[in-house]
Amino acid sequence: MKHYLALIVIICMLIGYGIESYAAEAVQVTEDVDRMYDVLKSEGADLLQYEVTIREAVSQHEIQEVLTSLETHGHISKEISENAAKFVVHTPHKQFAAVERILLVVPTDKAYQAEIVYTVSGSEWTDKAQAFVQDLTAEAESRYFTSSAKKFACLKAGFGDKISEDILFQNVMKKLDVQQLTNTEDNVYTTTTGYTTQLKASHSLADNMNVQLALHEGNGQSTVTVGTPIITTEY
Repeated sequence: MKHYLALIVIICMLIGYGIESYAAEAVQVTEDVDRMYDVLKSEGADLLQYEVTIREAVSQHEIQEVLTSLETHGHISKEISENAAKFVVHTPHKQFAAVERILLVVPTDKAYQAEIVYTVSGSEWTDKAQAFVQDLTAEAESRYFTSSAKKFACLKAGFGDKISEDILFQNVMKKLDVQQLTNTEDNVYTTTTGYTTQLKASHSLADNMNVQLALHEGNGQSTVTVGTPIITTEY
């Protein structure tokens, strides 16, 4: 009887672990964007741009299948260089001030894998925009990616001279509950890496890093950029 009870306990633990793992995987990257947006907005910063990126390696025998899918997505622009062929589908969505971009890079050297990079970016973030971007990324994931794909999200916001750069930066870190790992400063930039449990869609990098913040002090308007697990846009 004890053996049966022990077996039942183990099965329950495994089921619980599976549900927890599934829940972590089920977190949408748009939820991370929404959390970062709420924090920046609460500090009086104005959104300049958001960007969601999904990327994954593509084996040589999968390239034609990906190209066929790209043809159904829209017009393909092709660029050939000595080292690689690039296939791009660019789709604007004016009603949400957003742009989709799908890039397939096929190296000339067959020893290297190809890579597909999906990006959706925009300058407005509302409930409707979040739902729209979530639908776009879900469709892209089902068509082009596996569960091993890497996900990234970035937000860039601007703020005027009325807000202290250092105070805003520290407040953003505090509200995201960032455990700082590294910090670099010079005359123009402050860059910090860390870990937070509030951003869950992207896999952590080395040293459990899953968030990067950058402060750019400019004349008239400074900017703060937050990315998970790293910043993938210019800051």
